[in-house]
Amino acid sequence: MSIPGFAGNIDPNQPGAENQVTEIKVPALSEWRFEVPFKCIMKLKVTEGIAEIFGTELPSGVDIRLTGVKYAVYAPTQGCTLEYTLTPNKENINISNESSNISEYTSDESAMPHHQNLHFALELLRQEAAAVESKKGPKVLILGNKQSGKTALAKTLVSYAVKMDHMPLLVNLNPQDGVFSVPGSLTATPISDNLDLESAGGWGGSTTSGATFHNPKQPLVKSYGYDNIEENLELFKYQVSQLGVAALSRMEADKAIRTSGFVIDTPPLNIKDVTVIENILSDFEIDLVVVVGNERLTVDLKRKFHHRIEKNSLDIIKIPPSGGVAEVDDSFIRKLQEDTIKEYFNGNYKTRLSPYKTDVDLTTFQVYKIVKLSEFNSQMAFLPSGDDYAPEETGESDTKKEESSLDKFYAKLEDPSSSNLENSIVAITNVPIPPATVFLGTHMFPE
Repeated sequence: MSIPGFAGNIDPNQPGAENQVTEIKVPALSEWRFEVPFKCIMKLKVTEGIAEIFGTELPSGVDIRLTGVKYAVYAPTQGCTLEYTLTPNKENINISNESSNISEYTSDESAMPHHQNLHFALELLRQEAAAVESKKGPKVLILGNKQSGKTALAKTLVSYAVKMDHMPLLVNLNPQDGVFSVPGSLTATPISDNLDLESAGGWGGSTTSGATFHNPKQPLVKSYGYDNIEENLELFKYQVSQLGVAALSRMEADKAIRTSGFVIDTPPLNIKDVTVIENILSDFEIDLVVVVGNERLTVDLKRKFHHRIEKNSLDIIKIPPSGGVAEVDDSFIRKLQEDTIKEYFNGNYKTRLSPYKTDVDLTTFQVYKIVKLSEFNSQMAFLPSGDDYAPEETGESDTKKEESSLDKFYAKLEDPSSSNLENSIVAITNVPIPPATVFLGTHMFPE
């Protein structure tokens, strides 16, 4: 048995470490926070009491396998007892810039009571929507700074909603994360089952042709192609608007979604991004904004949208951030993105996937690469002073050309080859016969 806070010196590569069982006791309403590097695998088991991670209850007496995670186990009732063992992760043993030791400690300060209070308030709104046909479930937008705990709150809210037999629509607008899809995409996913804490990112897998341990999720995916919304803000806004149309249509057609509502996670945004926030509010018809830990943003948003607040069509509230939010660097994000892509195509240790491989004749395809806004602006900088960019005349009507134009978002690859398509993810958007039109979503990640 170890003293909480001092187990960080355990190295899974040391002889005998694989057989060393460490016991942790978590008092009621407290959190055990831990970080497991990609170099090692933690097998965690609940031996007594009830424990949950971001609202997902851990099975009692069953090992869960965790690697490359920064989690917090919360004891919601009378405390719990945990056991874990560590083993080297042979797939990632050669990561040179990462420590092999885990970090862990127990804290009696937790944001979970605030998350639970918010959940109960949302539950009342869902019950009203179920009782009155004209009402809809809450459409919640979560805002906050980087590493403020927005995603943890989103996971908690959807997990608690599932426990109450609801099926909320989880919307991810942060292209850095791969939520039931690859990084660089925006998704809307009905959640009807527990999240898979063992998967990369802690979300779970999407629909496959084989059997899975969890109910597979079926997301609607919009390809953006970068992990930073500033790379092409116009394309981001466009894809968000398209996702909003689809989400509202699903709400109208599906009673379970209508009563359960939306939970929307976002990239880090502040008052300088007010146009982006305003577009999201409009596209998804948001009626509740939850700001995590940013009082200035809360005040500015209340001032900006005071007319909607006065009409009772929008509420804006602030909740404190979790004190246990762990910092992540670019190398951790990059590795998590790589694992998410690998798991999307090949599965994980529980569900092995064999992606379908095929050969295509590139001469029969039109391939477009997403335009990086900085590259587009640099090209415009070479225009003579006073000149504006004007596309070539083709004889098409202005209206028809505007509707079908891709100049703002995509650039056609004139000579697609293995060199400029290697390690790319292709999104097929239209398949007329002939020809086929393919959009190339080249995902740009931090080095």
